[in-house]
Amino acid sequence: MNPLTLTQISAAVEAAFQTTLALATPAPVAPRSLDDKTTLRTDIYTGPHGSGFIVSAVLDLGWRKLVVSKQHGPETHREAPMPTYASLLKECQEARAKRYDAEASVFDLADAETKLASSDPVIEAAGAVQKSAILAKRLEIKAAIPKPVE
Repeated sequence: MNPLTLTQISAAVEAAFQTTLALATPAPVAPRSLDDKTTLRTDIYTGPHGSGFIVSAVLDLGWRKLVVSKQHGPETHREAPMPTYASLLKECQEARAKRYDAEASVFDLADAETKLASSDPVIEAAGAVQKSAILAKRLEIKAAIPKPVE
């Protein structure tokens, strides 16, 4: 299954919400997969301020779980709207930068480039190996922390 976009996930939550709202008696719906990384569920609640229902999507972004929910009833604190694409992209970039700094820093990359500029073939070869390892690690980090899809 292809991953859904944030827009498609928001639309799925809204459609499930409207379907549940139209029922005479809302019923819970067990989690079901929308794609490989997203589940959708409907829960019924009875809280201190009354009862209602909540439709939630949980998206595994790889670097954090995103929960988006829309609720009907008096307990509005249960609702979690979809964050903006820009805010999620910023979080993604910050998570990548943190991992890059810890595991494949710009300093290490500059060190490899310096070795590559050497006239000594042994140092130059060491620089090539070092740069290759750093870039492979950065690609691994990019794969582990994918950008969200708008």
